[in-house]
Amino acid sequence: MKKAFTMIELIFVIVIIGILAAVAMPRLAANRDNATSSICAYEVGQLVQEIGNSYNKNGYSKFQNITIADISSIRTNVTPAGSGISEAATTTVNNTGVTYYCKGDAVAKITSTLTGADYILKIEDKNPTSPAALGAKKKLINQNILKANGTREYQL
Repeated sequence: MKKAFTMIELIFVIVIIGILAAVAMPRLAANRDNATSSICAYEVGQLVQEIGNSYNKNGYSKFQNITIADISSIRTNVTPAGSGISEAATTTVNNTGVTYYCKGDAVAKITSTLTGADYILKIEDKNPTSPAALGAKKKLINQNILKANGTREYQL
């Protein structure tokens, strides 16, 4: 008689592996969304900081013509499912602004305007719905970069 596993033992092991995989898959998907939302929140925060630094370094007269490519290395011209800035790298932050997307869902619109002698940077909540974008929004609110259902303004 040869020593080997029976068909019942093999099926039992396969069923156990299937159950473990079914339990682990939702957890892995949630971790992936959490990692993506952290990256998106970091990039929005970094962009806001880079805009402020660029304005302080150059002053309004030079800053009004500076493009996103001059300020940051964050991805531009993102596709509908991507993460990054939807506008072209040649877009200026001044007046028209840029919109940041996280996995295809708009998280924040960043615009700036000159009001009298004050330069105001506005970060507007775009009310995202996807899990990754909602996670990024929550992180940005906790960091006081974004205001829920409204616009946060910074005077530069």
